[in-house]
Amino acid sequence: MKRATAWWFLAEEVCGRITTPKVDVAAVDREIQVLIRESWLCSRAESFASKVEAAWQESWCRRCLRSLTSR
Repeated sequence: MKRATAWWFLAEEVCGRITTPKVDVAAVDREIQVLIRESWLCSRAESFASKVEAAWQESWCRRCLRSLTSR
């Protein structure tokens, strides 16, 4: 009985793999990247990063470090 059951499960697996369409992994990855880039969280993170960068460009600490490293 176990052998018949094993063959049945094997046949189901083979038929399932034959009839299942192939997945284009690269296309799915691109779609996920677009979804993430367009998400609310990503836009908030980009906004935060740009504010931090702008603050760093204008910071007193940056000016001091540049003057020390330029000597």
